Amino acid sequence: MIEKLRAKKRHARLMKVATTLVREATVISPDHAGRVTTAQVACLAFARYEMRLDDNEAADYLAAALVARGHSTDHRPSPAV
Repeated sequence: MIEKLRAKKRHARLMKVATTLVREATVISPDHAGRVTTAQVACLAFARYEMRLDDNEAADYLAAALVARGHSTDHRPSPAV
């Protein structure tokens, strides 16, 4: 039960980080949303919440934030399997 709550809290925080970056980039120009990098997501997550992310996890949250705000993820490279 506690693990499930921790996972939900982690997810909410990381989505907030990615959404914030996408929203702030969109203020500059709608084209800037695609310029947000996974490194920026990872850095802001660490700065705000002391959470470490690998590149794949940061890419997942960034893609989710882009789609949630109506942007395309076609320009993002697909993750290696």
